[in-house]
Amino acid sequence: MIQSVNHHGTGKPSPASVELKIDSDPANLREVRQRIEDFAQAAGMPKEGSDELGLVINEALANVIRHGYGGATDRPIVVTADLENGAVRITIRDWAKPFDPAAVPQKKTADVTPGGLGLLCMKKLMDEVRFSRLSDGMLLTMIKRVR
Repeated sequence: MIQSVNHHGTGKPSPASVELKIDSDPANLREVRQRIEDFAQAAGMPKEGSDELGLVINEALANVIRHGYGGATDRPIVVTADLENGAVRITIRDWAKPFDPAAVPQKKTADVTPGGLGLLCMKKLMDEVRFSRLSDGMLLTMIKRVR
């Protein structure tokens, strides 16, 4: 299930921000990715940049579902996108078990094997990545300049 809430800016042809409330079902990833890519392109981001953003969102959500929620398909996730100071800011909020990205062994691109590349993609493709541990879950904030 995906519940979409668009917050429209004054006089703009596209939403100033998007909020997607989803269940942790992998079947939702494609639609979330597409909506965020469309938002980024409407904000002026070139297709290459929006594709990178979509890849990173897909990886981050897959990690929440797989590792945070242990594969459960009925847990809440909220994804937001907004435009701030010439950059697209994405947040992913979950109520899963806490996650410490510093505890994950770093992979090098030469060590390409399935799994474990989500964090590497985030760091390489985004301008800023922040994990915030909350009392009841995590908040991931990622920023990519429109360019």
